[in-house]
Amino acid sequence: MINGLNRKVWPALGTAAALAMSLAVSGCDNSSEAEPDTVPESQLEFVPRRTAAPPLETMDTSFWAVKGQDRRLEIRYQGQGGPGTGKEFLELNIEEQTLLRRPDGTPFAEGDSIEIRVIVDPGLFLASFEPSGLAFNPNEPAKLELDYDEAEAEFLAREQEFDLWRQEQAGEPWERLGTLQIEELDEIEVLLTGFTRYALAVGR
Repeated sequence: MINGLNRKVWPALGTAAALAMSLAVSGCDNSSEAEPDTVPESQLEFVPRRTAAPPLETMDTSFWAVKGQDRRLEIRYQGQGGPGTGKEFLELNIEEQTLLRRPDGTPFAEGDSIEIRVIVDPGLFLASFEPSGLAFNPNEPAKLELDYDEAEAEFLAREQEFDLWRQEQAGEPWERLGTLQIEELDEIEVLLTGFTRYALAVGR
C-alpha cells in the first residue's frame, strides 16, 4: 500500500483477522464498526463501466494455482501497445499457502494445483470465480483488487458509497464485504477465503 493516501476501511465478514493484519501492516485505521449486511439484489445499484471504456483483453480466462507458489492473474483493458499494456481492471493474488481445501473438502498438499477460472460481466464491475467452494487459508487469504476508474461518471462521483458485495449462488442475497478503498487510485481491495461472485455496487 502507498502511505498517505485517503483510505476507507471496513472490517471483513469472515476474514476479520486477516484484514486486521493487512491494515496493521499498511498503517490503515478502522473507520467504522462492522456492518454485517445481506440484501436482495433489488436493493443494489451495480456499478457499470462507462460505454467509452476500452474493451477488456479477455472476459473469460483461467490459470493454475499451485500450493507452495505465488501466483497472480491480471485482467487488463486493451492498450495501444498490444497485450499487457492497457490499464489494469482486476488482479487476483494467490500466495504460497493460500490454497487450503478443494470444493470436495480434501486438503491441498504442497505442489498440488487447481485451475481457477474468472468470468467478467460485459458491462459491470462484476466477476464470477470458479470453482465454487474452493477454500483459502484464513491466515493467508487470496487478495482481489478491482480498479474502477472506468466507472460511469455519475457513479464515480459517488465512490465513497462503493462496497464490494458477495453472492454465493445466483438468485441468493448479496453480502457486503469488508474492503480497503484507496480513492486516489480508484481501487478497491478485499481479502477472500473462498470463491463465488463479487460485484462493486452501491446499497440502496
